[in-house]
Amino acid sequence: MSLTLRGLQQFLVLSEERHFSRAAQKLHLTQSALSRSIQALEDDVGLTLLDRDPAGVKLTQAGEMVLTRARRILAETAELQRHARRLKGCESGHVNLGVGVFPAATFLSPLLKELARTRPDIQVHVEIESWQRLREKLQHDKLDFVVAVTHSLPPPKDYTVHPLPPQHGGLFVRAGHPLLAVPPRRLRARLADYRLAATQLPQRARAYLAKLYQVADPDDLPIACECDSISTLREVAQGSDVVLFSTRESIAEALNEGSLQSLPVSLPAAASLRFSVLHHQRRTLSPAAELVLGRIQDLLKRGGRAAGASTRQDVATSGA
Repeated sequence: MSLTLRGLQQFLVLSEERHFSRAAQKLHLTQSALSRSIQALEDDVGLTLLDRDPAGVKLTQAGEMVLTRARRILAETAELQRHARRLKGCESGHVNLGVGVFPAATFLSPLLKELARTRPDIQVHVEIESWQRLREKLQHDKLDFVVAVTHSLPPPKDYTVHPLPPQHGGLFVRAGHPLLAVPPRRLRARLADYRLAATQLPQRARAYLAKLYQVADPDDLPIACECDSISTLREVAQGSDVVLFSTRESIAEALNEGSLQSLPVSLPAAASLRFSVLHHQRRTLSPAAELVLGRIQDLLKRGGRAAGASTRQDVATSGA
């Protein structure tokens, strides 16, 4: 059997017109072409669908049954095409997104506000976690894609990785902090007098900070609080003498308004954190997910250009 949607559509029009000539005219076919198409349909189903006479056509009992199902098939097909067009145009869709702590603080609020304003039919579910936890959810197909730093735990080989603009790590304190009055050449010696506020740090970051703080063991770092909420850490730093370890991009607003300031310490290349978008190679992103990803890339590029310029300026004026 080789039923086609075109054949069913032509049969539907003929059943409505009840006359080959009128139906052929409506379908922009010759009468003989329509007759051959209906005959092919009858051959496919193995049933006589029409009684023909000079006055027109009349559906047989089998024809009535086929007509009922043809209408259902054509209606479902039209509905499928409508949904496909909406998805292709990103007019609707559901996106499950995983985000690491630092990138979430950088782009998540602007992203969600923009989508709520310009793409109200796209529903976004967001999970903010460490890369290790996000990777587990990604492996179990609970997330479409993830934006994260993967230094501490490289992604498996079956992942597709899209690099994003890096973010720039550093140490930050409140305006008027005593360390801001310390000459740059003496700054490292004074760091140990003030405790740290940071996210839950992987071993690589702890080792980097241990060198900066001039302590032999990363476990000896003077950490006041560890928290995976950048907004909470920012408020702690703004209201106390702790030193905040963060990325410049994730606290850009506080830096711009001057409530937080960067300590003038020279930072190694390792302080630039490489961010990536990751998803399974076997999984094709939906048009809605592709659109969301594109918006994330735009937001990070804009933030990265501004932060990169500020970081170069800080390094140029630092003697530490």
